[in-house]
Formats: sequence, structure tokens, C-alpha cells
Amino acid sequence: MMILSPALQPRWNAVLLDIFQHFIALCKTHNLTYYCAGGTAIGAIRHQGFIPWDDDIDVFMPRPDYDRLMDICARQDMGRYELCTPYNTPNYFMHFSKLCRRDTTIMERVDTPCVYGMFIDIFPLDGTADDKDEALQLKRRFEKIQNRMEAISTRYRFTDYLALLKQPHEWGRFVRKTIGFVARGAYRRYLLRKMDAICRLYPFEKATNVVTYSGVYHGKEVYPKVWIAGTKSFMFEGLEVDLPLRYDEYLRHFFGDYMQLPPVEQRMSHHEKVYFNMDERVSLATIRQTIRK
Repeated sequence: MMILSPALQPRWNAVLLDIFQHFIALCKTHNLTYYCAGGTAIGAIRHQGFIPWDDDIDVFMPRPDYDRLMDICARQDMGRYELCTPYNTPNYFMHFSKLCRRDTTIMERVDTPCVYGMFIDIFPLDGTADDKDEALQLKRRFEKIQNRMEAISTRYRFTDYLALLKQPHEWGRFVRKTIGFVARGAYRRYLLRKMDAICRLYPFEKATNVVTYSGVYHGKEVYPKVWIAGTKSFMFEGLEVDLPLRYDEYLRHFFGDYMQLPPVEQRMSHHEKVYFNMDERVSLATIRQTIRK
């Protein structure tokens, strides 16, 4: 595991801000709506920039705007940027996108061979059921499928299964795992289709409630669409950024008294970085060699 030291933090933040600035410019050029999410929103309000112990940027977009962004990035020359999605990036198991810098490298998990550049996370915001119980049920169903997607992405070499042959009682499991390994490409596409279908059950434009299916706050990810009916601008490290118009209700729903600093022992990043390079894109093979040293 590589540590982002205090000495490296300013440079790290500068790269993220560059990506964020490019994203904001894309949104302005194409009239796309976005909102700062989670810690990025709190940072804009409380610190006018990064939360000092945070090391990422998160935004979310209404589904129609998110889909347009996907199409725009697929069609135009992105230069030193790229939009990584589960549809164009091998072993990428998340159901949201990352806008990355091509001249940098990150591998977040040792058990998942997925390499991309330093990034900001972009989450789609979908419509969901008016009935809260049904909306929560859909969120749980999505999370179960997402967990399957993650599971088939963590064993990525056939040799990982050979140890099962040493134990006769595991031979049946070896056969099942082998079949799964061979068919995982098709199974992955099947899971993506199932997640897409859930996301599009309730059109965003007609919905009363919205949900970030890929969000990590479970049932809290369902809330009234009226909270995000418009934007309010704040400054973030010198950039003008957008938050939901009713940002206070949105943030209190997730975090309670978000203006209160957490205890000192909780002021740390919770994002894994198995490997990162802020100077160039490094291959998976090179990263594996580096990790083994």
C-alpha cells in the first residue's frame, strides 16, 4: 500500500483540480448539470476547498446529463483526459464513471487488476419509485448485483484457483470456479445489463424521488428530487462549483451536523491506493512487479 504523504498532497490536489476544471468546462460547454457530492460538497461549504484530510473529488449528475456526458466523451478527442466506465475499461467493476488523466496511474485494490489515471468520481443520479419501501428494495437489489460484479473481478488469474486442487473436497468448487472464470466476460455483461435495467425503471424526468444506486450510504441514497431542483454556486480552491440548491437538507440527510469537525482520530482518508504515479501511465505488469518487491 502506498501512502500519500503530506509533502505529496499539494501536487496530488493540483492534479485533481485540473481534472475537475476540465470536467466543469465540459459541463458548461454542453450545458450539463452536475452537483458536488459528499465530502466535496462539505469541503466547498466548510473549507472553500478540499477537506484537509480528504484526497478525492466526487460529483453526481442527473441521469440524462450523465448519459450525454458518456456520449460526448466517447465521440470527442479528450486529449490527456479519458472517461473510464465499466463498458470501456477492463476489470472495472463500479457502475459509475471516473474522469481520469492519461499521464498518471492509480491501482486502488491489490485483488483487482484495474489500472487507470488519477480521477474524479462521477455518479449518475436516477429516478426511483415514489413508494419509499419499493425504492429501498430496488437499492438493495442493485447492491446485491454490484457485489456479484465485484466478486467476479477479484480473482483474475486462473492460477488463483489451482490451490483448490490440493484438497480433494474442494475439487467440485474448483470445477465451478473454473467454469465461472471462463464465462465471466459474458456473466459480467449480464450483470451490467441487470444493473442498467434497475437504473432505468423510473425515468428521472418523471420521478419524485431520486437515488444514487452506486452510492455507499445504502438507504440514505434515496431522497426527494426537489432537493436538487436547481444549483447554488460555491468556491472550491478558486473554482466556482455547483451544489444542490437545497444543499443543507441534502447534506444533513447524509451527515447530520456537517459543519462540525469530526474527532481528530477520524480525520483520515478512507480511500485505498495500492499504487499511484503522478508522472506517467504505468502498465499492470510493472505495477505487479513493484508491489511484489
